[in-house]
Amino acid sequence: MKRFYFPVFVTLALVVYTLQRFSVALPSLINNYLNDLLCMPIVLKIAQLAVRYLKKDGRIQLPILLVGILTLGYACYFEWFLPQFNSRYTADGIDVFLYFTGALFFVVVERYNRYFSRE
Repeated sequence: MKRFYFPVFVTLALVVYTLQRFSVALPSLINNYLNDLLCMPIVLKIAQLAVRYLKKDGRIQLPILLVGILTLGYACYFEWFLPQFNSRYTADGIDVFLYFTGALFFVVVERYNRYFSRE
C-alpha cells in the first residue's frame, strides 16, 4: 500500500478537480469531501519526499508533531481564514475531520507499513 497510495490519491484528486472544472455532476460525497480526505496524505508525502531529497536520506520520517501542525495549518487556512475572504470556500467541520483522517492515514501507512505489506 505504501508504494501505491500516493499516485492513486493524486490521480483521484486530479480527476475530481478536472471534472469539477468542467461542471460534471458528481455524487455529493465525492464532490464535497473526497479531495479534503486526499489532501493531507498528498501534501505530507510531497513534504516528506522533499526533505528526503534535500537531506539525501530516504529513511527520514516527518515528525508526528509536524504532521499535526501542518494539518492544523491547512484546516485553519482553508476552513477558517479563506471562507472569510473568498466565497468559493466554506467553513465545514467535516472537512477538518477529513484533513486529520488523511493525516492519520499518512502516519499509519508511512510509519507502520508492516501492517499493510506482504513482507
